[in-house]
Amino acid sequence: MDESSVTFKGTVNGLTIILKDEPAFSEILQCMRDKVNSAGKFFRGAKLAVKYRGRLLNEEEKSQLLEILVKESGARIESFEEDKEQVQAVASNVSQDKAVERKNQIKKYMFFKGIEEGQTKFYRGTVRSGQLVNFDGNLVILGDVNPGAVVEATGNIVVMGLLRGVVHAGSDGNKEAIVAALGLNPTQLRIADIITRPPDEKGVVGNPIPELAYVKDDTLYVERFLPAR
Repeated sequence: MDESSVTFKGTVNGLTIILKDEPAFSEILQCMRDKVNSAGKFFRGAKLAVKYRGRLLNEEEKSQLLEILVKESGARIESFEEDKEQVQAVASNVSQDKAVERKNQIKKYMFFKGIEEGQTKFYRGTVRSGQLVNFDGNLVILGDVNPGAVVEATGNIVVMGLLRGVVHAGSDGNKEAIVAALGLNPTQLRIADIITRPPDEKGVVGNPIPELAYVKDDTLYVERFLPAR
């Protein structure tokens, strides 16, 4: 028999009994009897307002549990009822979870609109291999993005350094997003659902060239955004 089938929890107003759903009711009865007997002197002579929660009980089951309390606890049982407040709290939490889930589902079909301005996160430092930096908005990295690192945003991504990791702008599907870096040599570059990889020889020789990546007619283009010196 699982002793945790029934749990007693003392409260300011009396006693709360937590009943598991899974066990057979006969096991619940036996566990209840054992718990009451083991409590012994702690119940004797006390006045208890008792509530139960967890398992749903019919009237017959409630009567059997109450009988054990009355006959074997030695306490005066002033009330025995379901913990309605707990039930309402659980229902409220479920409703909140569903609301959040629905909000997230709706959000999946809405592009981030702040491409021109909007919310922007500034990340200061090098993004190292194994790190992920993401943001629901525009993202500015004040440092390098090393190979093995991932940066992702629903808006634009600007790297004020060398970009050599994986980058994904417009991650919610917005093809208006851009990627810009002072040195653009990612292992993978993605805007919305358009993915490209740079040529193997790109960026190996010479100084980094500030470049901008964008999508036009479902094709990803990369070009300089500063004049060559």
